[in-house]
Amino acid sequence: MKNHQINIILILLFALQNQVFAQDKIQANPQVAKPENYEINYLGNTNIAEFNDVYKDDQKNAQIIENELSPFLARTPTPSRLFTSDLSMPDSFGTTNNLAKKAGSFYRAYGEIVYIQGTITDSFGVPIHNAVIEVWQTNSAGKYHTLLESGSGYIDKFFSMSGRAVSDNLGNYHFITIMPGATSGRAPHINFNIYHPRFGKLETEMYFVNHPYNFSDYQYLAYNEEERKMLTADVRNTDILNPNSIKLATFNITLKGIHQYKKF
Repeated sequence: MKNHQINIILILLFALQNQVFAQDKIQANPQVAKPENYEINYLGNTNIAEFNDVYKDDQKNAQIIENELSPFLARTPTPSRLFTSDLSMPDSFGTTNNLAKKAGSFYRAYGEIVYIQGTITDSFGVPIHNAVIEVWQTNSAGKYHTLLESGSGYIDKFFSMSGRAVSDNLGNYHFITIMPGATSGRAPHINFNIYHPRFGKLETEMYFVNHPYNFSDYQYLAYNEEERKMLTADVRNTDILNPNSIKLATFNITLKGIHQYKKF
C-alpha cells in the first residue's frame, strides 16, 4: 500500500514539473502560445488560402470514397438511352443468347467473337434474378438488318442481330456475339432492354472501353462523365498472354429500386 502511494506522489510531481517547464517555454517564446503563428511556422511560405483549398479538396475526395464504399448508400442506376433506337429494334427478338451462330447452323457470323457478361443488381447491389435482357446490334459491316432490304448484300445470313437472356439467381447474364461494326457518326455499341416485374423497364446501351471511335460519337459525348463510365464495358482478353484471344466485355447494370428481400 505504501509503495502504491509513493508511485502516485512521484507521478504527480513529474506532471507538475512538465507543466512548469511548458510555462517557462511559452514565456521565453510567446509565439508558441499563438495558434496562428504556429500555423504560419508550420506551413513556412505556403499560402494559408491554398492550404485550406487543398484541405477542403481532400475532405471532399475522402467523402466521395466513403460514399462509394458504404453499403448503406444507394448506387447510381444505369442511365437510360438519351435517344430512341426504335427504328433499328427488331419486332421480335431471338430466343437465344448466342447471336454469333443461329441454331442448327454449321457456320457462324462474320466478325470478331465477343463474350458479354454482367450482373443485374438493385440500388444496393443485391442481385436480381429472372430479369429479361434483350439485346440487338449492327453486324460486322455496321448495318442493322432491320434497316436493310431483304435482298441486300450487307445482310449476314448467319448473324441473328438480336438475342435474349434471363439473369440467374445471382443476377448474372451472358451473351455470345460479334464485335458490332461502327455506323456513320456512331461508335460500336450494343442496345439493351431490361425488364423485371418489380423494377420495370430500362432501355440503355453499352460501349467498349478505349475504343477509338467513342469520342467521335455524338451520342456517347452527350452523356456526362459519370454516365459514360457506367455505360462503358470493361474489355479484356480471355487469355491474358494472347492479345488475339477472344474478348470478354463486362457490363454490370444497376436497376433503380430496392429488392424485396433487402432489409436494414
